[in-house]
Amino acid sequence: MNRPILWEHFQPGVLLGATTLTYCKSLSRSWERIFGPDDACSAAEAASIATALMMRGYLHVVTPRPPGNLHARQRLTIDSLPRPGDRINLAVTCLSKELKRERRYVDLQVRGKSGDGRALFVGVMSLIWAA
Repeated sequence: MNRPILWEHFQPGVLLGATTLTYCKSLSRSWERIFGPDDACSAAEAASIATALMMRGYLHVVTPRPPGNLHARQRLTIDSLPRPGDRINLAVTCLSKELKRERRYVDLQVRGKSGDGRALFVGVMSLIWAA
């Protein structure tokens, strides 16, 4: 088993890794179970899927994580909506880290691009890292 990623391992400006995920029918079905049936290419669904892909990219790349981390906030800027069937390339980079009030904060960026290079979104997640 790999050792958990610790706060001291994060280096601002350094790419942590990348992964590729697909906007597949099972993601659409999951969205419909929550929000009800809708046009398969709706803007609301695609924006929600972008958020889910950002989180999944983080979870795939930044692993293993120590227990007890807190997701403090996130921001997602959408350049273009993903489309069903798109293969999404997700790159996760450490933007910054700082110690505030004895808590370890780390800001991670998740950049999503379609397989053909179309810019989709940039997400920034602020986390309080447990260890």
